[in-house]
Amino acid sequence: MTRELYKWIATFGVLVAIAIVMPTQLSFVITATLFGVFAMSWSFFTSFSGYLNLGHVIFIGLAGYTSAALNYHLGWPMWLCMICGVIVGTGGGWLYLNPIHKRISGLSFEMVSFLSIIALSNLIVSSYARPLTGGDIGLSPIDGLFSELWLAVVLALFLCACGFGFAWYLRSDSGKVIDFAREDQSIVRQAGADPHKYTGRLLLLSGLVGAIGGVVYVHYSGAAVVSNTFALAFMIRIIVMAIIGGRFSLRGAILGAYLVVFLSMQLMQYVDAYVQFLVIYGIGFVIYFFAPKGLVGIIDALWVRVQRLARPSRKPQDDSAGA
Repeated sequence: MTRELYKWIATFGVLVAIAIVMPTQLSFVITATLFGVFAMSWSFFTSFSGYLNLGHVIFIGLAGYTSAALNYHLGWPMWLCMICGVIVGTGGGWLYLNPIHKRISGLSFEMVSFLSIIALSNLIVSSYARPLTGGDIGLSPIDGLFSELWLAVVLALFLCACGFGFAWYLRSDSGKVIDFAREDQSIVRQAGADPHKYTGRLLLLSGLVGAIGGVVYVHYSGAAVVSNTFALAFMIRIIVMAIIGGRFSLRGAILGAYLVVFLSMQLMQYVDAYVQFLVIYGIGFVIYFFAPKGLVGIIDALWVRVQRLARPSRKPQDDSAGA
């Protein structure tokens, strides 16, 4: 794990260096880092548990709306609202999704998690919830976070610390059980263990990190609306980031987040949002079709090829030498 630690320290150094050399683009750096949190936490559960969770935004949305509602309606301090938001988002999302993933799997789990975010996004804007959620307008103004260097550094540290923690967990004994469960749950059951117990922990850790990112994102945005919490497009964007970077790579999810946010900010100067989505989703489809391991897989393959080319070829020994 020492080598893995060094990799995450290097990743942290790169992210901080980007923030330092781009002081006028801190909005991009902070937004990309937050989406890195979302994409990495989603990939942590989905890629390694074998469950395609289309309801990851439930953690993000519950946390974000709870924090915003407490701040907007009750005037509580932002830090207290964020703590409460993380508790509600993590607990509420896990208590909802964990029993579902215990009972059903495969396409059924995907459909239920998908329909859940559709139902929640419609509930948020309904007339019944409008007094609490603000309906289509959302909750604004709320206490906000601003584009400052310290925030970019803290988020980068949080992202890399979570990444190392995820990597450590996947290499632990629990992670080995999860690997067996992903391939065949009957093997784990025959060993006397409950596979859902271990995947449930994975879901909890994934949701906790997503919820923390959710409260920060809402307060950084300055408002809680469906588009930055429960929206289907928001969930798809997170998935596309993980696919582009590499679904089975934690650092790949970060790379995908930075690339997608960068492309979005560049494209918005020339085309509308629908064309942006078309271009980004198209890139995600092409990469997944031709390189299922994402950009990280391509980079790894190129690195192996470079190493082979750089390695001096061994000439066959002359049998007659010394004769």
